[in-house]
Amino acid sequence: MTYDSDTYGDRTADEYDALYSDFVPPAAQIRLLADLAGTTPAVEIGSGTGRVTLPLAEHVPVLAVDASEEMTRQLAKKTGTLPITPITADAAHYLAGRRVDLVFACFNTFFLLASETTQRAFLRNAARMLNGNGTLLIETFVPRPGQRLPDGPHPGVFPKGRSVVALKRRTVDTVVVFAAENHDAEQEFHYSEIVLRDGEPVRVLPGQMRYWRPEQIDALAGEAGLLLRERWEDWERTPYDAATSGRHISLYRLAGQDL
Repeated sequence: MTYDSDTYGDRTADEYDALYSDFVPPAAQIRLLADLAGTTPAVEIGSGTGRVTLPLAEHVPVLAVDASEEMTRQLAKKTGTLPITPITADAAHYLAGRRVDLVFACFNTFFLLASETTQRAFLRNAARMLNGNGTLLIETFVPRPGQRLPDGPHPGVFPKGRSVVALKRRTVDTVVVFAAENHDAEQEFHYSEIVLRDGEPVRVLPGQMRYWRPEQIDALAGEAGLLLRERWEDWERTPYDAATSGRHISLYRLAGQDL
């Protein structure tokens, strides 16, 4: 089956909240994003069912962009009176109708764009959307073979060899198994979350990532006219350690702008 982000979102949308219901954004994350958004709407790429969108919209308006129509539909059910605009659009083509202070992609969304072509197009579009003081924020894992991914309380595993199978979650009536393959030459990470729930058919939820090391993302961003401003390993702004950090939160600005 040919993978694309629409397929991923549409296949997982109805299960997403159950799988990640206890992966709650830390207060520091919401504070930082709200501060960076300034006086303009925040543009979130890969908003999904609203894990970050909903608490952020209590502070600033959010343009919530996702390639999956079903993910967008799930989010729209929850918005109520919050200043959220759910948008179904491909990150390779989406442009906000105005310049903004913040474009962001959290929780490995940049890798989930899944192809170098789409990732490069997203970075170019992000640069076009930012105003002079604007920030592009990207949060991703650092590809360290054999380590647990920073996926909340029930993480998957980045394979040390070619493949890995690991228990991801277990409750009284549900077991979630994580199976993955690492194609290191292509820097592609193929995985499935297999949901075994008592009395229900087996669900297989596939995904694919095109991953990069932090310095490679910096190079891609540079080609799009963006420069690294800051990098941390968590939302508490712990300094990033190239030898040990399992993820990074990287902030980029337009080239030629003062810090």
